[in-house]
Amino acid sequence: MASKNACPLAFVGLLVEANDDWSLSIERCVMVVLNDKIVDRGQVSDLKIMILKYNIQQENIIVLTDTQFILPGLIDTHIHAPQFPNAGLALDLPLLDWLEKYTFPTEAKFKDTDFANEVYNRCVRTTLSSGTTTAVYFSSIHRESSLILAKICENLGQRAFIGKVCMDRNSPEYYCETTQDSLQETKQFIKQITDMKSDLIQPVITPRFVPSCSRQLMSELGALASKDNLHIQTHISENLKEVEWVKALEPDCNSYTEVYEKTGLLTDKTILAHGVHLQEKELQTIRKCGAGVSHCPNSNFSLKSGVCDARRLKDSGVKVGLGTDCSGGYSPSLLNAMRLAILASNTVKINKNEDEYKPLTYADAIYLATRGSALLLDMTDTLGSLKPGYLADFLLVDMAVNDATKPFGTETSEDLVHKFVFLADDRNISQVYVAGQLVKK
Repeated sequence: MASKNACPLAFVGLLVEANDDWSLSIERCVMVVLNDKIVDRGQVSDLKIMILKYNIQQENIIVLTDTQFILPGLIDTHIHAPQFPNAGLALDLPLLDWLEKYTFPTEAKFKDTDFANEVYNRCVRTTLSSGTTTAVYFSSIHRESSLILAKICENLGQRAFIGKVCMDRNSPEYYCETTQDSLQETKQFIKQITDMKSDLIQPVITPRFVPSCSRQLMSELGALASKDNLHIQTHISENLKEVEWVKALEPDCNSYTEVYEKTGLLTDKTILAHGVHLQEKELQTIRKCGAGVSHCPNSNFSLKSGVCDARRLKDSGVKVGLGTDCSGGYSPSLLNAMRLAILASNTVKINKNEDEYKPLTYADAIYLATRGSALLLDMTDTLGSLKPGYLADFLLVDMAVNDATKPFGTETSEDLVHKFVFLADDRNISQVYVAGQLVKK
């Protein structure tokens, strides 16, 4: 990745971002970027003042057209990088059978570092091209391949949280660890990531889920996360058979959530993927601990797991962001996840048949993919906004690049954003900036 750009950039045009209350802010502004941060923002009439203040060169003033706007970078809070080869495949089974027959055999191949290098390069290039400026990756159980993923993210310029997966029970003999090996490899991986001294890459503690992790492993991973103040990612209540399995495996716990609470894995930096079948008491516990849910609607539909009610999570005070869950979700693009989040909410509305229930809108989808996901990462002071002081992770969107999205001239600014959510693809994401660096053009 290129070194930080010491030349200030000024972007003049429509800025679109979500507010903390899930509403949308759409306004024409000047935004100044210096090094890795947004350093100023003002009215278009302030451009001359900002040019003088920051000594901005003419070639570094980017004036957007009427079909363009800037959006905070999309944050994928749940994606399995080693499952990228299976994207669009193997969705004919429910979760547990899918893991056994398709997923574990694919992930086991990542013992081969050459294979890992090819897959991870393609995965990161694809997600970056689709506007994912930050990704929270599950890797495989293999430390060396997980480190390759970290280095690729660094080289290509994607901000990433990367976890070496831990699993020491109820897993295939060819794809399982001992408890001690899992812990030692995790500790070594954390050290290797720390030694990279990267502003983009962080490690994340990654017990796969309760069925594949012993109580001892989960407890020691919880202690490790506490000691080093690390993020945690895992799965919860994705599938009804999985929930029943957890009850059988951990009979002293009243719920799936209680297992994580007892093992120290429920913190304000914990990302719980799915949460489709959470009980009300579990939501209260998750809120109390400050953890949150990564909503993965594509995967929930594709694996027939159920329909997660994101509005219910919000109303319960639980943090909620968005995830692709590639390859349980067939698309690695968060644009797809945004659309299916709305579809899932519409499905809840239809099933409830209650007039007062309000399904998610396009504005809510943008919140989930940006501000909500930043909150889930406990990083709302640095990610998910276009305000001064925030990291310069953002997209330059152009709706005129293909016939499906090209405006007819009568659209409002809100119409442009609405069409972006429902119709755009990677072609509409003309430029991607991470930490002020242009990583897609």
